[in-house]
Amino acid sequence: MSTTEIRPEQSHELLKALHILTRDGKMNQDSRRKLKQVNHLFQFIEPMLKKLGETHPEFCVVDHGAGKSYLGFILVDLFLRHHAPEATMVGIETRPELVTTSTSQTTRLRPDAFFKSVCCAINHHT
Repeated sequence: MSTTEIRPEQSHELLKALHILTRDGKMNQDSRRKLKQVNHLFQFIEPMLKKLGETHPEFCVVDHGAGKSYLGFILVDLFLRHHAPEATMVGIETRPELVTTSTSQTTRLRPDAFFKSVCCAINHHT
């Protein structure tokens, strides 16, 4: 499967919320590039998650520098909710506006157990 293709199990609602898909379900060139990047990372990470889940079903994935949490949301959507429901996804981000956006997306899209914790802020005191 091409990394720019939407997988059958992917949530179109999530892809729209992440602005990868437009409201009418289409992708522009920037969105295609972002989807390709995130799907490529997912293909790299998926075998490790499968192996980890065999011995530690309650594992935690941490995305340091989560930004808009594209990777975190995609990992939950494609893997954790199907294959590791006891696992947790945590995104760490220092920019308050991105933390707010990710937390809002989490609440709106997946208030269930699969999005236990997607984003949290770390305050730097300089």
